[in-house]
Amino acid sequence: MNPGILAVARAELRAGGRALVVLGLLAGVVGGLLLGATVVGDRTASAYSRLVQDTGLDDARAYLPADLPEVTAGFAGLPGVEESWTAYAWIAQIEGPTLQYTAVVAGPERPDDLVDPVIVAGRAPRVEAADELLVGEPLAAAAGLRVGDRITLRMLTLRQVARFDVGFGTPEGATRRMTVVGIGRMPSWTGPLGDSMSTPAFAAQNAGAAGGRSGFARLAYTGDPVADAQLRDDFVAALAASYVGHPRPLLVGNYVPEVPVFPTTETDPAVAASERVLRLGLWGFALVVALGGTAVLGQGLMRHHLRGGADQRVENALGLTAAERAGARVLAALAGALPAAAVAGGITLAAGLLEPIGSQARFEPEGGFRADWPVVLLGVPAVVLVFLAAAAATAAWAGRGVATLPVLTRHRSVRWAVRWPALFVGLRLALRGRALPGGASGLPTLAAGAGIAVTVAGIVASTMLGASLQRLVDTPARYGFTSDLTIADARDSEMRALAADSRVAALAEVETGRVTLDPSRSRQVDAYAHVAIKGDVPISLVSGTLPTGPGQVALGARVAAREEKGIGDTVDVLSSDGVPARLVVTGVVVPQPERGAPLGEGLLVTPDQLGQLFRQPLASAHLVAEPGQAASVYADIADRLEVHLPGMPPEIDTLAGLLRLPEILALVLAAVAVAGLVHTLVGAVRRHTRDAAVLAVLGATPGQVRAALGVLAGTTVLPGVVGGVLLGLGAGRVLWWQVASETGVAPDVAVPIWPIILIVPAVLAGAAILGALPALRLARTPVARSLHTA
Repeated sequence: MNPGILAVARAELRAGGRALVVLGLLAGVVGGLLLGATVVGDRTASAYSRLVQDTGLDDARAYLPADLPEVTAGFAGLPGVEESWTAYAWIAQIEGPTLQYTAVVAGPERPDDLVDPVIVAGRAPRVEAADELLVGEPLAAAAGLRVGDRITLRMLTLRQVARFDVGFGTPEGATRRMTVVGIGRMPSWTGPLGDSMSTPAFAAQNAGAAGGRSGFARLAYTGDPVADAQLRDDFVAALAASYVGHPRPLLVGNYVPEVPVFPTTETDPAVAASERVLRLGLWGFALVVALGGTAVLGQGLMRHHLRGGADQRVENALGLTAAERAGARVLAALAGALPAAAVAGGITLAAGLLEPIGSQARFEPEGGFRADWPVVLLGVPAVVLVFLAAAAATAAWAGRGVATLPVLTRHRSVRWAVRWPALFVGLRLALRGRALPGGASGLPTLAAGAGIAVTVAGIVASTMLGASLQRLVDTPARYGFTSDLTIADARDSEMRALAADSRVAALAEVETGRVTLDPSRSRQVDAYAHVAIKGDVPISLVSGTLPTGPGQVALGARVAAREEKGIGDTVDVLSSDGVPARLVVTGVVVPQPERGAPLGEGLLVTPDQLGQLFRQPLASAHLVAEPGQAASVYADIADRLEVHLPGMPPEIDTLAGLLRLPEILALVLAAVAVAGLVHTLVGAVRRHTRDAAVLAVLGATPGQVRAALGVLAGTTVLPGVVGGVLLGLGAGRVLWWQVASETGVAPDVAVPIWPIILIVPAVLAGAAILGALPALRLARTPVARSLHTA
């Protein structure tokens, strides 16, 4: 190596070693934040898919009627089935102060890679233990169950399960005393899987009293979307064909869906929406940190190397080339590269301690520390290389030489002939930019304004998303929950008693029947009809009107988006009894889901229309209590009726986990906006130091110079702020529309008017202040010095 390079590097370390270490630490923090965001983002975005993999989530599941053993026997031979598990299923009443039920699944030992919940507390039940129970997280939360609890299950017979809608009296099945030994996590605890699992020993002991069978299958997917879709269609058709020629089972149809579900391909849209918003927020954070950190780091390195500009002229005279001068400074920058690597690596590893953010944490299959070694091993060297590359670039730029400008003397002030000189001069300075040393032209106002616009747009869009999320979470009616209490399987005598209760303000019977929407695709949804008994229980209407007669229907918001149906369109439905109907869409609603149906699914029809489709629909009751009376009504009826308080549905709970993200992102963007504004305005004033000095020479007063620089600052930021607000309003509306339509709620966005309106004057005031500070310092600087250093 050239001895001159080593000598220059040593001199650089002696003169600015501390500054390089500080800049290296800054690079490490910025790089570590970027890599840490990547680690957390990957853990967040992959939580659901990793849980699917770790639990061996089945590709297809279906209810198999206990009274048709032929259907059960043929399940493993359906088209595309590679492996399967056929379990028994029971509905059992949990003995306690309130009426509550659980669906228990157990059977012969299952394949190791099929339907294997992740244990988040306790352990899995022992195969030989008939009194051990693994409960799903939703049931544990709803019933307040913990590991070690002893519960009594009073099981229903098949005939009693079939009479859920009309009442069945006291459970007639066996009574079992069970111990909760574990709490399990699955992507979904719904449908044939139930909400708790037991053992082969339990299945052998209670098989004769099972209310049904549950089939789980791994399908021979090829990865080709078309071929895999055809395989699912063949599976559905073959399962339907297995019912032909047999008596109609007690449960399949209105109460239990006949069409199978495909858990690995039918992901809850709310999960996808949450993942999208979280990724957007994390990558927005990473982008902001990258832009802001790069600007600060580049500015610091530039200032560091500009101080050595005179040294580079001497080195040039001594025969060192530009590449050698820059190489010497890169060699010296290694002093900062080592702390950059250490800090970046430490932050990246520490990020492995963070769980997935927001609601995606409930899908994390691995608790605690999770190191992302590929990010560490590839990202840390990348941070070091970027730091060294920035050092090389700024050193080369600083070494290009600065032209010596003539020294001018100050003349006495003269009055300008133009009435508004500061305005026109400031506009001219802002719009034309300025030539930088070495002949390169400076950034025009358009470039600076574009950066400000992007940042302001991010703040506005984040604020709108946060306000819309908050309004949704705080207003249950917006996601269809308009009642104080819901009573499952309500009967006439109970409805009459509730209607006579003075504490009840409104009561409606909600009749439900399962229909197939578009029979060619066998997509099943619930059809609802509201029968007013007392007062008015409102229905969340998104657009259009509610159906008023036979032949009309209001679609759930998610159904309308998925089927691409609007007001005036028609939909074909087929009831579980085989009755077809063509219905005209009159509106879009968010019905309160029954039986754990997804939010925004279902159809709303009139009672007469539902009566034409079903002989005996299921019935529940929605109750609105007088102010302050809901708890009293609940306490009186919870011991004899299956009554539910208005809990937050999983889709809204998923979105509620995002509430803090828009606020954090908006704050980070605001901090970056302030930093960028300071950098832009201070840099703009400094670039025009010579122009200000020339103005003073021509007779401008200090006040006029400050006014011109103030106009320069306002002209730089105003277009970006206004454009950013408009861009943010559009982006926020589109983002919320996508989230709401996928979740199944009303897509109208909440616009926080005053915070958005105040952005423009706040930024302009800040620009005026930030522009005045360097202008004041400039006014106190002798003109000769300004002309010499400009």
